[in-house]
Amino acid sequence: MANGVDNGTADGPVACPRCGAADTVPVADATDTSGCVHVAEGTVLALMAGAAGTYYADERDLPWLTAVGAVVAVLLLAGTIAVVRGENRDARRARSAVDRAAAAGTVATHYCAACGEASSPVTPGTDAPVTGRTDLPDGP
Repeated sequence: MANGVDNGTADGPVACPRCGAADTVPVADATDTSGCVHVAEGTVLALMAGAAGTYYADERDLPWLTAVGAVVAVLLLAGTIAVVRGENRDARRARSAVDRAAAAGTVATHYCAACGEASSPVTPGTDAPVTGRTDLPDGP
């Protein structure tokens, strides 16, 4: 076991060959985005916040709660946009790393967000894993 993981030999996590991080993810998971789901969730939450502000403003005769509900709705929409943009940025970085690995002749199976590396685990009979990056030092 290297770095507390078994390098994927028993369906376990795969350690990054460059930085040794144990939280690598399969390439398919790293390049997949669920932006539409996040937008739908954020919109529903924002509508609920706005409706709750309006409802309680009428129910308790506190008109300022309408403004509070509107502000919370706007903040929820802004947070939703930030989440979707961050997820898309991470997916673009993963796709770029996979393209670098493919250009180097490697079929990347895992992506490490810590160092931005897409690589295949070490295979028996080779000295080191094959990666697409040449600007990082070898090994952890």
